[in-house]
Formats: sequence, structure tokens, C-alpha cells
Amino acid sequence: MTSSPPTAPPLRPAPRRRENPFLSLWGSAGSATLADGIYQVALPIAALRLGSGPESVAVVYTATRLPWALVALHAGVLVDRMDRRLLMLVANAVRTLMLVAGALVVTLDAGGVGALAAVAFVLGVAETVGDTAMHSITPRVVPEAELERANSRLQATELVTNLFLGPSLGGVLAGLALGWAFGAVALLYLAAALSAARLARVPPRPAADAARATVRDGLAFLFTRPRLAVYAVGVGMLNVAYGAFQTAMPVIALRPGPLDLTEAQFGLLLGSAGLSGLAAGLLAPAVLRRVGSRTSMLLGVGGLATGIALPGLTAGLPLVVTGMVCTGLLVLVNVVTVSYRQRAVPDHLLGRVTAAYRLLAFGGLPLGSALAGVVGAAASPHTVLVGAGVLVAGAGLVMTAVTPATRHLARKDSR
Repeated sequence: MTSSPPTAPPLRPAPRRRENPFLSLWGSAGSATLADGIYQVALPIAALRLGSGPESVAVVYTATRLPWALVALHAGVLVDRMDRRLLMLVANAVRTLMLVAGALVVTLDAGGVGALAAVAFVLGVAETVGDTAMHSITPRVVPEAELERANSRLQATELVTNLFLGPSLGGVLAGLALGWAFGAVALLYLAAALSAARLARVPPRPAADAARATVRDGLAFLFTRPRLAVYAVGVGMLNVAYGAFQTAMPVIALRPGPLDLTEAQFGLLLGSAGLSGLAAGLLAPAVLRRVGSRTSMLLGVGGLATGIALPGLTAGLPLVVTGMVCTGLLVLVNVVTVSYRQRAVPDHLLGRVTAAYRLLAFGGLPLGSALAGVVGAAASPHTVLVGAGVLVAGAGLVMTAVTPATRHLARKDSR
């Protein structure tokens, strides 16, 4: 009598490898910032073609940045009350739709600069909500001890995509057809939305107080922490300067301006900042450990001041490119300030405080664009760039003075 062979045990499915949530956050942020990089080159080119001169560029850039002044505080309330992942997803979906509308405006020449400014304004609203949610969700995605490393990767990615790959692609695509550039941006925002959808849900917190009270809580926390307030105002001054730079630089760089560059060459010029930005971002944790936060801050603002002022002082392309490379050191400023804010602010207030902080910080961009339009028309774009460089140097020295020499600040040192 023969025995039947033993039955093999059923195969169990291999356990799924646990996904790293930071990779989804990183992917969403990278797609969005690459889209921003293409858009920042395509937008002024479109404004110049649809309008006439620096005033058109100033109008469109101001429309893009104005939402930070109008809705930033209420965006912070939304971020603290709602699912932060969902807000990132919706914001990027809205950006996708608006870029499709922008492609139609520039392709069909429908509505001129006014229609382009309207598209830019709605994009700015979506950016305000989406970026506030992204910066507020980071401490829930990575451990506190890893904030510098995570923010270094995010900032390096932002600079490489926003200032190197994006502008380079934007210049090439805009040179071929502006509609292609806007369409590429729409696809990238769609990719950002899909990456955000992979993040775990961040449940909203119950809101027992009124919207006005919650807004006031964020502002009150910010202004009772002097170092945090100095950082917010200081970054605002840096952005006044950068907004002026974004408005004046295309007039100087693009033909028939003094640098006499094509659209593709202009994109490569702006993209050169990503070279040092990549290195600074990858090395930021080591730099912070080696030289400390204060010296890192000084290096960052010094590089930005140099890069903004040089095109106003010389038409020599090698020097201008060197200045653009120096601006990539700004990533050191961002790592120091963002990591400090994420440690200093309790999670239940982080959306509102981040929004209040970024209201002051990014409110400088439309102001800078508007001032550049006025000063550029009354004097010259060169005057705008030199003045912007001086402003960066002054604000940077104040920020450096309040920054301790330590690698990072613990949560308990929030004042």
C-alpha cells in the first residue's frame, strides 16, 4: 500500500514592502517645483508677447503673487482643519486645469494680458493652499531628528527643478511654442496631485473657535517668537528683491536687451543657479554640522545678493552666470529657517503659523514685482537689480545676527 505524497503548504503572498511616505511627498514637491520652473520662464515670455514691455510682466507677476497677501492666513486655517494630503491633491488639480486654460490663452491670444493675469491669480491661490499644506505635513511624514535632512532634499530638489531643469526646459519649450510650455506644466501638476494622493490621510483637528480667532492665534504665536518673526520679515525682504529680479531680468536678458539672449539661452541662464543649489542642498546637513547655522545663513544671503546685483552692474555674460550660480546658496537659508519653524511650532498650530509666516515672506513677491515695474519705467532695470541686491544684503545681515551658531534649534528654544 502506497501513501500519497504530502500536500505542499499553500503559498503565502510575500509581504508588501512598506512604502516610505517621504518619497511620495518628495515626488509631489519635485513635480510641482519642476512645473513652477517651466512656468516662471514661460510666463514673462507670454506676457511680453501678449502685452508690451516690463509693465505687462509686472502685472502678470503681481497677479501670481497677490494671493499670498489676500488668502494666506485663511489657507492656514484650512490646513489645520482639513486633511493636508487632500488639500495638496486639490491644489495641484486646480493648477492643472488653470494651466490648460493658460495654454488656450497664449495659443489663441484670447483676452491678452488681462486673461493671462486672471489665470496667474487663480494659480497663485492654489499655490498658497498647496504649499502651506506641504510644509505643514512634513513633520508628520519624517521624524523630528530627520527634519534637516528632509528639508535639505526638498530644498535641493526645488532649486534644481525650479532654477535649473525647469527654466532650461521652459526656455526651449517657449521657443518652440508657448502652448507646449503651458501644457507641460499642466502635466507636471497632475503628476504632483497623483503623488500627493499616495500619502496617508492627515485627519483634521476639531475646530471649536471661529476662523478669525484661529487666524489670530497663528499671528500671535509668530510675533511672540522674535526669531521666528525676524525670519518671516527677513525672507519677505529677500522676496521683495527676488520679485523685482524676476520682473527686471527678462527685460535685460532677452533680445533686444543688453545680454541679447534667446528664450532658450535665458532659460539656461536662470538654470545655472540650480548647479550650486544642488550641491548646497545635498551638503546642507554636513555644512550645518561643520560651520553652524549662523555661517550657513551668511553664505546663503551673500550668494543671493551677489547673483541679483551683478546683472545690474555688468553685461559680461561670464560674470552674470557666476552670479546666477551663487544664488543657489539660498538653499542654506531655507534649510535653517524652515527646519527651525517646523520645530518651534506645535503641530496643531503649524498650518496657521506657516501661513502667517509665508504671508510675510511671500507677500514681498508682488510688492517687488510692482516696485520693479515703477522703478524700471522711471529709471532703468539695472537700477532695480542693484537696489534689490542691496536689500538682500541688509535683510540678510539682520537674519544672520539673530541666528545662533548651533546646528539646529530644539523645540523648547522656540523663542
